[in-house]
Amino acid sequence: MSPPPTPSTWAALRALPRITHWLLLGMAGARVASFMIWPFIAVAMNKRFGTPITEIGAQLAIGALVTIALSPLSGWLGDRFDARNLMLAGCALCMGGYALMGLLPSQSSYFVAIVVFAVAQSILEPLLRMLLSDTASSDAQRTFLFHIRYYLINCAAAIGPLLGLWFANCASDAVFAVAVCANLGLALVIANATRGRHARAAKVVSPPLATVFRALLGSKLLLTVIVMNFFLVLLYAQIDEPLTFYLLQLQVQDINHLIAMMSVTNAAVVLAVHLLLMPRLIALADKTAYLAALACMMVAHGIIAANVHAWWFGWLLAVMFATFAEIVVMPLFGTLVDRLAPPGMRGSFIGISMLAGLGSALSPWLGALAIAKVGGVGWFSLLAIACVPIGVLGYRALQGSQPQALAEPAP
Repeated sequence: MSPPPTPSTWAALRALPRITHWLLLGMAGARVASFMIWPFIAVAMNKRFGTPITEIGAQLAIGALVTIALSPLSGWLGDRFDARNLMLAGCALCMGGYALMGLLPSQSSYFVAIVVFAVAQSILEPLLRMLLSDTASSDAQRTFLFHIRYYLINCAAAIGPLLGLWFANCASDAVFAVAVCANLGLALVIANATRGRHARAAKVVSPPLATVFRALLGSKLLLTVIVMNFFLVLLYAQIDEPLTFYLLQLQVQDINHLIAMMSVTNAAVVLAVHLLLMPRLIALADKTAYLAALACMMVAHGIIAANVHAWWFGWLLAVMFATFAEIVVMPLFGTLVDRLAPPGMRGSFIGISMLAGLGSALSPWLGALAIAKVGGVGWFSLLAIACVPIGVLGYRALQGSQPQALAEPAP
């Protein structure tokens, strides 16, 4: 018997509870505000305060490591105590950080704000995923939510810098007031979304940390998923700074224009193709989606390695294939971790899964070192070959991981 047809994206979106719509809107607004600021933060610090580029990079790297390191703790605290108050505290930290940069702009206040935001993100990222999952009424709807969340993040990444460009060119601190308001809106949405769950959450006795680690170590599939996600993030992140390093090594002409074209290509593929293919991607079996993503990633790195003549359309084609891999596999891992987490441990498991972000943090250093030692052709060829064992490992691990409920249409 064939599974029932997957509903269209708009039909599935309309079927979501009203509180889910508001939660998605609040999350998207906060993301747009952040993308109005952070893409320009390095330029602002360098031009306004004379902060060296190397120091800016170190500060941003510290922020990224703080977020990754604290996310597992935040997820466990969300399970153990009151996730509602923790999320509201995260929003308050964001508002405080933006207010600090807007009212007391200086090199030291910006660095303090970077650390504050890192702590806030370590709280909000796992707990907002957990809250969003809690609003779903079925596994199929939950899978759709992770896809639509990922799509909205990419919409914010495309829209935010365009809106923030005027503030950046004018060196206007009014953008921080906009960000404070956006995070206040998110806090109000969180308070409303958790109002009915607050009393019930207080009655739930979450397992201690030792029990969480025993459950984690006892789930071979989840450990495999985290390792696979680490390698996938590492592979995908090579399309960013390491590819730029390779372009510099090749002395590509008009490199800034080419980088802009690659960014536009990435955004266009995500915003157009992901929306059109979302119902089909949701209907794919986990192992099939993963294998398709690795195949696209292998093609992308293979094209980069083969494009020794630096044809511009070769770089754009590689970015297209890497983006195909991204839209297939990134929402998949969020869904898998949510599905594999035992009752009362979802926040902990989501937080622990974010350790895979170390792949992104290591990518610039590893890519620069490898390109300097073996050259871009050798490095990207090695990455393409590495997709084969990683793909086989993931395909075998994910066999039978997808429950039948995911074949049912969302109500």
